[in-house]
This record gives sequence, structure tokens and C-alpha cells, in this order.
Amino acid sequence: MDGEAETMREKTEISSLDIRFLVRELREALIGGVFRKIYQYGRAGTKQLLFEIFNSGKGAFWLYVDSNKIFLTKRKKAVPQEPPNFCMFLRKHLMGKKVTNVEQYGFDRIVELSTPDNILIFELFRPGNTILCDKSHNIIMPLEIQKWKTRTIKAKEVYKYPPYVFNPFRMDFDELRKSMMKSDKALAAYLATSLGLGPVYAAEVCKRAGVDSKADAKGVGLEQALKIHKVIETIGKMKPKPVVYDNFASPFPLEIYGKGKEAESFSGALDDFFSEQAIQVVEEEKKVVFEKQKERIKSIIEHQEETKEKWERIESESKEKADLIYNYYSTVEDVLNGIRKAKDMGIPWPEIKERLRQEAEGDVVKEIREGDGIVVMELGGKDVEIDIRQSPEENAAKYYEDAKWARKKMSGVEEAMETQEQRLEEAVSQPEPKSPLFVKTKETIPLYAQPAEPAIQQEPKPMKKLWYEKFKWFFSSDGLLVIAGRDAEQNEMLIKKQTEPKELIFHADIPGAAFVVIKRIGEDLSPSELEEIPDDTKKEAAEFAAANSKAWGRGLGAVDIFSVTADRVTKTPPSGQYLDKGSFMIEGEREWYRNVELKLCIGVKVDRERGFAQVISGPLMPIRKNSDYFVTIKPGFKKAVELARAIRNRILIKARPEDKYLIEKVSLEDIQNVIPSGMGDIIESARDF
Repeated sequence: MDGEAETMREKTEISSLDIRFLVRELREALIGGVFRKIYQYGRAGTKQLLFEIFNSGKGAFWLYVDSNKIFLTKRKKAVPQEPPNFCMFLRKHLMGKKVTNVEQYGFDRIVELSTPDNILIFELFRPGNTILCDKSHNIIMPLEIQKWKTRTIKAKEVYKYPPYVFNPFRMDFDELRKSMMKSDKALAAYLATSLGLGPVYAAEVCKRAGVDSKADAKGVGLEQALKIHKVIETIGKMKPKPVVYDNFASPFPLEIYGKGKEAESFSGALDDFFSEQAIQVVEEEKKVVFEKQKERIKSIIEHQEETKEKWERIESESKEKADLIYNYYSTVEDVLNGIRKAKDMGIPWPEIKERLRQEAEGDVVKEIREGDGIVVMELGGKDVEIDIRQSPEENAAKYYEDAKWARKKMSGVEEAMETQEQRLEEAVSQPEPKSPLFVKTKETIPLYAQPAEPAIQQEPKPMKKLWYEKFKWFFSSDGLLVIAGRDAEQNEMLIKKQTEPKELIFHADIPGAAFVVIKRIGEDLSPSELEEIPDDTKKEAAEFAAANSKAWGRGLGAVDIFSVTADRVTKTPPSGQYLDKGSFMIEGEREWYRNVELKLCIGVKVDRERGFAQVISGPLMPIRKNSDYFVTIKPGFKKAVELARAIRNRILIKARPEDKYLIEKVSLEDIQNVIPSGMGDIIESARDF
């Protein structure tokens, strides 16, 4: 079979011909319906969107769209926890709006959904895009800004279509013949690319016309060209009779593939085909992630073992040194008294050192570091540093305190190791993960019949982290994203790469603090629109900046915070000066927030549908709004491990019975990660709402 090797590749996108058939189904289902729900999924590069459109008398339909596919689906991915900015933007403009038309632009891979006020354009060719326009094709907002030589896709530009492509179903025979005569491609390649049929449908046309697909297009004879034109005309007039093959889904039976599984709609065929394909991809990805997770836990345990050994060594050595001071008490006392008397007499250090070498204690004293106030003595064969300004008892007490501190640190490491070892045991003992990508939507009334196979059930799993979750973050009570750097390196990254010139930056008036940024929605907000950031969000950002500063570790109750726009933050210091990593110069006037109280809320958001709980943190009002339970903490000296356990216990006390199992699975490490400076104290118990 000519071209068979080429056409056996697995279908990964839909073609212009697919869209031609598909649009007929979309019109029947969607025209007259209203947008009821809109979701966006964050997997990088896929640009996945899901729309629920309710059509009175027909029911609710889920329209799935990504960078190269569109179809009605029975399977709805689990709802994202936080809608991305573009998703919220679409909701603002489309929710409740009626679909007035669905059409394909020419014979291109472009689908347009029209409402009385807007046109939503889906570009389904690489790299893919979704563009919201007004009725005059002025771009309001694209999912992704894109630039080509002939057109630019960004807000406030007029939307321009890509260069014209041939529509084989509107070409008469003479046009087709002339086009073929000008081509320097093989026939199958000409049909696939110049006419936009794609390799599979190009091979199908050749098969039905009885023409060699490898022949030169311009060398095809008149009779063969007539057969090709007739086949194209026939396909264009076909009624859909969708079929799913092992590696392809088609709106009509393909002679090149033989017998396949019939479907009741083309959307249904695409839904079954791509959903199964996606699940297979996810399973492979999950296996890789699964193995990486186990290796990561093993690496953490190895590091913890090294840390434990370090603290064990410090504890042992500190206790030994304290014991040696008491064992050689009189020797230590004589040396210290001798040094002090000499200093009181005004004898210079070189002479003191020389006298000690000549006296009986000379063999004991190994070194004097007068600048540090330290004398190093050899006691019982071991060098021990002694503070000249303190008594033997005080020096011994200091070493005993060091041993006690090391023992506490070692206890914390052992507890952390138990947690990691339990995680490793659970990871090793559980079967390889097989949680699917989709769950069946109960409320959907699709164009096509319910599948014969049982609906796929989703196992609970945490959401893949979003880009901002590597920083500290929260959503304000007004719904705006606020992010902060975790350390000097993240401060640098945040200001240089993640901040727009007119976005507001907050910082504590104290050395060593996080930069905090209020992120805007959209790429083209004017300074006047920036000024409309609600005062509550600004106040919350200031509170976040206070909590994530050195003021917390110092145990302060309040600190001053200032804010400036990002264009007044520079990395260029005055001549002759140098800025450390994470440090910046602030130019111009600042807006001040005086005596901002240091406190932070740590909340737990329970996703009962997906079966897990997420730790979030931030100021009181947004965490109260966005969490199911929360605890408020302040600066204090309770260590992070102990404090995290207390926070989780307080939340469990107030948690609903159905939530306790999920909250118990929240790791102490997740809570510790949001505790400023690794210490604090509770000032308010958890409560439920």
C-alpha cells in the first residue's frame, strides 16, 4: 500500500479536514448554549482549556481545547485549585454569554466561537493559541503573546489571520490541475501540505483514486487528476461515519486502514482516542516521577544521616570538653588567673605568652588568641578552647549547653528521618501509580451515546506545582496573586524575571527581608489601572513582607514596610559600591506602612473531590477566605518541627470528621516550609467555617 509507512504514525493532532467535519457537530450542540464553567489546566506547553456550555433542551456539553485539538468530551479533568489569570479573564468576559455561531476559518485549523460581544478564536496549529477578540476582531487578550513576520498576537492589536491556504473543497478541476502542475512535490506530499489534507487523508485520496502516492504531482495525467478531484469532491459531501483505529480516529472509514471501531459521533471518536492516548502518556510520566520521588527520599535520608552524625559528634565532643575542664579544674583556673593578673599589671601579650611558656603551665597552653579572648589548652590529650573572660565553671557550662543544643538538633533530625523513612516505605510498598487523567462528568448530556466501557475513575493526587509555588505566595482577599522570595537567590529571580515595570514591590525597612510583589492580571495594564489595586491587597502584601523579614527571627512585634513600583528598583549601585546577591537599590519616594504587626496565618485547604489537603499561608483575611481551617502564629522560639506538629494538631481538633484523614496526611515538612525563620509560636487556634 503506497504511503502506508507514512500514514501509520499515531494521530497526535486534528487536521483541517477533521475540523471541517467536527464543526458540524459543534454547531448542533453549542449554538444557543451559554458559557457556564471555564477551566484552564497548567501542564506546560499544552494550553488546555475546558468549557461547559449549557444548551436548554439539549443539556450541558464539555468542550475540550488544547494547542492542536478540539472536541466535545465526556471526560472532565479534575478542577485546578487556582484558576490561572487567563482563565479568570475568560470567565469575566464569557460567563453567561450565548454562543451565536461556530465556524472554521476557510480550510485552516482555526475554529471561532462567537457571542453577541466577542469572538473566541482557537488556533490549532503549532504552537497553538486561544485569543479573545471583540466583534471587530480587536484582540482583548491572548493566552500567549506570539509574533510572526506578517502578524502579531497580543492585546490591543487587530487580529490577522495566517496566510491563506487552499481549500480543496472549493477548487474546481482546472484550479486543482494548475496547482498540481506548479508543484515540485510528490503527489502525497502535495495533497498533505499544499492542500492541507495531512498525510493520512492524502494517502486515502490516492488509494481511492488508484493513483501512486509517490508519483510527482506535476506528472499526474489528466485522467488520474480527474479521479483525484472526484475523490476530494466525494469526501467533501460525505456524511460523518466516524471510526476509531488503533492509531487514528477519522470522521469516515479509511480504506488504507481497513476495519475499525465505529463511533456515534466524531467528537466521541476523538474523545475516546485522545483520552486513552493521554492516559498512556501520563502513566509513563508518572512512573518516571514515581522513581524520581523514591530516589529523592533516599537522598534526603542519606543527607539526614550525615547531619545526625555531625550533631552526634558535636554533642560527644562538647560534653567531653566540659568534663575535661572539671577534670583539670585547678590547671585551667591557674592559667586563667595567671593571664588575668598579668593583664591587670599591664603586661603586653607577647610577654604574657613568653612567661606561660617558661612556667609549669607552658606544656598545657597551646595557643592564645588574644583578639578572640581565647586560650587553647591541651587537657587529657585534647585541645580545648577556653574563654579567658569567664570562669572554669562558665566555660564548662557553655560546652554542656552546646551538647544539649546538639542533642536537640539531633532529636529533630531523627524525627525528620522517621518521616522520610515512612514516606520511603510507603513509596516502595505501594503499587506503581495508575491514576488516570480524566473523570467522567455526571452532568454532561453529550451528542454521542454513553461509552460501553466503564467510566474512568480518578485516584486522588496532588496538583502539579504551578510556576509561582516555588516562591512564597498567597491570593489576596481581592483575588490578586502576591509572591515573595524565599532567599537572596529567589529575590534576585523575582525582581529580574518575574516582575513587570509597573508592578508594586514591598520590602521591610530592615536588612535581610523578602521582596514581595503584587502580580497584575494581563500584560498591558496602564499606570492608572495599576493604581486601582485595592488597599486591602496592598495592606496584606505589607503584612506578608513583614512576616518574611529578619524582624521575625529577631522576635520583633512590628516593623515598617515600604512599597515602590518595580521600575524604581535597580541592581546598579553608585560608583565604587557593590550590591550582594538579592540586594537592590531603591530610587525615588516610597509609600510607607508603619508599625506593621508581625503575624502569619497557616491554613489548610481541603479538596474533598480530589482527596488531598494543601498547606497555604499568608495574612489573616485571605487565608480565612481561601482555607477551610487555619492557625495564626507570631514570632517566638518554638522550633519549626515542634511548631508544625502543634499547628497540625490544633487544626485536627477542629476539623470535620470527613476531613481529618486528609489533614493527617499533610506532612510536617510542608507546614515547616511556610514558618518564617524556622521558629514561632501559636496565637490563635484553628477554626472551621
